[in-house]
Amino acid sequence: MKKNAKPFPWLPLVLSLLVLGASAVWGWNWYQKRYPSWYEEVRLSDGRVITIHQKREYYENYGTAQSWITIELPELGGKQVWHSYLMPQRVDVVNGKVYVFGIPRGDVQYSFYSDPKNYIVAFSWDGSSFRRIPFLSVPEASRQEENVYRCLPEGRITIDIARKDSQWCEPIGDEQQFTKRIELSEYQEASKIFARRGGRTPSSD
Repeated sequence: MKKNAKPFPWLPLVLSLLVLGASAVWGWNWYQKRYPSWYEEVRLSDGRVITIHQKREYYENYGTAQSWITIELPELGGKQVWHSYLMPQRVDVVNGKVYVFGIPRGDVQYSFYSDPKNYIVAFSWDGSSFRRIPFLSVPEASRQEENVYRCLPEGRITIDIARKDSQWCEPIGDEQQFTKRIELSEYQEASKIFARRGGRTPSSD
């Protein structure tokens, strides 16, 4: 060994790699918590079962800020992404028309969608994009209950129909308790509460 030679010349490189690895792991974990995603089986009104992909922007002290659902259907001409500032509730096809809808998580999203009277915000596929429509324009059969998770499932894995049939999202809401079953009067009351907070009245939808 040469005089004054360092005994472990490779040590700084190893330490640097360890720091980089730890940073990468921390960054990935942060991303997974902020942007959780999963695959989910969905049963449509016509009996078909499709697999969608959900992705959220999520804050632990707030909830869902925005969401992306990737849907692949012949009626969409293939694969399309529905992006919204909502917690998704349902994806469906009725008479060849695709409908999607969800609810705002808080005041910011509620205001963004112009104080919807029925609180639920709905869209339909117009051949090139998802266009907003009045919630009551969604066929009645599709307005009865949720068929996609509005909550974040544990595990971030593929959620199959059997699991969804046996375990649904916990009820949410303060005075109203939103469950899988959609009670329109409860949502309308929630809309009034959110509107009053901002000194407004609910819109026509």
